[in-house]
Amino acid sequence: MKTSIKYSKILQIGLLLTFFLPFFPQGCKPKQAEEAPNTDTTVVSVDTLRQENIALIQQSEQSDTTKTAISENSTQSTNKTEVEEEGNELSTKISNKSPILKLLLRPNDNYTGIGSLIDFFIYLEFGYGLGIAFILWLIALIVKLKDFNNIFVVINIIGLMFLSVSHSLNIFNDKRLWGFWVCLIWSATMIIFDSIILLKIRKERKTNE
Repeated sequence: MKTSIKYSKILQIGLLLTFFLPFFPQGCKPKQAEEAPNTDTTVVSVDTLRQENIALIQQSEQSDTTKTAISENSTQSTNKTEVEEEGNELSTKISNKSPILKLLLRPNDNYTGIGSLIDFFIYLEFGYGLGIAFILWLIALIVKLKDFNNIFVVINIIGLMFLSVSHSLNIFNDKRLWGFWVCLIWSATMIIFDSIILLKIRKERKTNE
């Protein structure tokens, strides 16, 4: 029975470590990047006009310079807003300091559980349930290390409920990466394992009495 309790504690620690896995995608950034190549068509048309008619070059250059200036200003402003939005996130700032931190927080510009959790703490986005689930599972680990009883099982179940509604009320939302499902399955398996151990402990106590 002691080995089972030991495995239970290891599972609880492993559950917290699953928050380093990718939980949520980065968002709709690639769609904005695809719109940039359209500005090259005006440059190509200007080059062809230069070869055909010298008189049209002067007029086209004046119009094209204004167009390119406007397009460059618009693209620079959009790029600045994207960089500012990315840079304002605490997980991005921390991950830029070290490749190891980037691997733990923002691998391939995605969000790990810890990376999302850091941003959720900053913006107080506890409505997603991820922060509450992490705190509850951390409390359950402390309780489990001190006394192996029914309290941490209840705490783990509540944490699982909050995790299931994190980021969306729909548990089968496609905006969740594989790390989220590993954490969900891990927590459910751990709860079942702990419940079996507690039932065995109750049976042993009754037989000893």
